[in-house]
Order: sequence, then C-alpha cells, then structure tokens
Amino acid sequence: MTAQLDPEAEGLLEVMRALGTPPPYTLAVNDAREQARAALVTRGEPIPIYGVEDISLPTPNGGLAMRLYRPAEGMLPMALFLHGGGWTLNDLDTHDRLCRLIARRSKWLVASLDYRRAPEHKHPAALEDAHIAYRWLSDNAERIEGIRSRVALVGESSGATTAACLGLLLRDLHAPMPTLQILAYPLTDRCGRWPSYQQRGVGYTLDRPSLQWFLDNYIPPGQDLEDPYLFPLAARDLSGLAPALVLTAEFDPLRDEGIAYAQRLEAAGVAVEHVHAGDQMHGFLLVDRAVGKAGALIDRLADTLVEHAHVAPVRQ
Repeated sequence: MTAQLDPEAEGLLEVMRALGTPPPYTLAVNDAREQARAALVTRGEPIPIYGVEDISLPTPNGGLAMRLYRPAEGMLPMALFLHGGGWTLNDLDTHDRLCRLIARRSKWLVASLDYRRAPEHKHPAALEDAHIAYRWLSDNAERIEGIRSRVALVGESSGATTAACLGLLLRDLHAPMPTLQILAYPLTDRCGRWPSYQQRGVGYTLDRPSLQWFLDNYIPPGQDLEDPYLFPLAARDLSGLAPALVLTAEFDPLRDEGIAYAQRLEAAGVAVEHVHAGDQMHGFLLVDRAVGKAGALIDRLADTLVEHAHVAPVRQ
C-alpha cells in the first residue's frame, strides 16, 4: 500500500508554496532566522500554564538562556528540552507553544534551552551547552522544585540529535543518567547515506539542500564525521542508555536513519518505543494548529513522560 501524506499536511505545503516562502539556504542566516520566527512564534495569548520563568545559566561562554515551564505546584520531574532548526534556526519562542503543551499534559517541569547556534558556534557548542544545562538542573533541582532523580531528555529534529549525543556522553562519563530520552525525527548519521534522502528529500518541510546547509553551518572544518557525539549512529556501542521514545515520519529525508537508530538501541538492549507517523512529514510537532493528527502525536510524547514519572534512571 502506497503511503499517503495527511491531507492537512498537504494543505499546509500548498499554503507555503502559494506564499512563495524561500528555502532557508537561499537567505542570509539572520533572515532565515527571522523567517522561521515569523512562521512559528505564536501570535496572541499563549497557552495558559501555572508558571513560566526565564533564567540565565552561568557558563564560561557567558549567560545561557533557559525557560522553565511549570505546570503545577510542588516537586516535579524535569525534562530538558532541546529545540530543532538545524542548529542554526529557532529559539525559545519558536518552540514555546510545544513546550507549554508538553508541560501541561505531562505535568513535568520542562526546561527549554537556548543553546548557542551555528554558524557562529559550531559543533560541539550545542552539546556542551546541553551538558551544562543538564548538570545545572541536577545541581539546582531543590531550588526550582524539581526531582533530581527524574530528569528526561526531550529533543526535536537537530535537538533530538543533541539529546541522543548527550545521552552517550553522560554514559561515557559515568555521570547520572536520564530517566528517559525522547527523540523526535532525529538526524543520526552523515548526510545522504539512506534511501529516504532520495525518496523524501524534495517537496516537504525539510529537503536535501536545507540539510546540507545546516550541516555546513554546524560542522567545523576537519571534523571527524565518525564522531558519535556528532552523529550518534556512529557509536559502536549503544548499550546502557536510557529508555527511549523515537518518533519518525514517513515523509522525511531523515526517516531511515531515525528508524535505524531505534533498531540499534533495541538491539543493544535499550527499552525502545518507536512511533512511526506514516502520514506525516518532518517537523510535525510544530504544526498542530494546521494538522490535527500532530496534536495527537504531541499527546503521545507527553504521555510517555507521564508513564516514566516514577521510573528510576539507568544505573551505570
């Protein structure tokens, strides 16, 4: 049976074509960022939630912005959220709606990180910032009324790549491990190595030229492309990692490598739930206002946090 794109997702693509939205790789970086903000930042009143606080984490590179979404009073499990955008685009505001939805349904304290972006800050800047934020949440759990032993990693697109790499780094450092890792349509391998790049690489929300542009921005000259902290599928050993929810989309050039990563995790003995959205495209978590089924997938993500609220983290 031939896969069919969700009619509402197809309608969204038609609107984008009618608007003549230029691909990001044809624009200056700052213009591409402004275009992404115009498309994704919520207009009007935001989704209500118990409390939202912007804080700054001290780092050797200056202050690092993070936004805390608190859905209720009391001690709560914590989720470090890493946004997508090819390490180049997007920020706290573009993913504000998604974080509110996740926090409100899951009842987890969601900490959204504004990590340093490329091309100004290339790999491993995003991973370094994510590591600092993860340690900060653990060290400051009592102050922000978070449960130190219940910290999840939640990443979307390139943020999912960084979340997966952070899980590997924490394991390799014998550091306290997360309770859970949620990876939504991650990039896990070198560009163009899987059939989905040819099958789904043109005509959807993410295309091959955009992917190459993002990677050119992010990867420094001379970088080892078999570095598992860059592309987690390069890791020889995936054992000892936190349980995972991996979300993939059929109409996504990253489809195959996301599926492969879920399969590799499972083969390594990691508890994995793989949800494949057979009628969706890359970025579906950000389009729930236009695509009804995307809302159900956000709920599934949040419900997985609910299911792991009282699960102890992996012990090294």
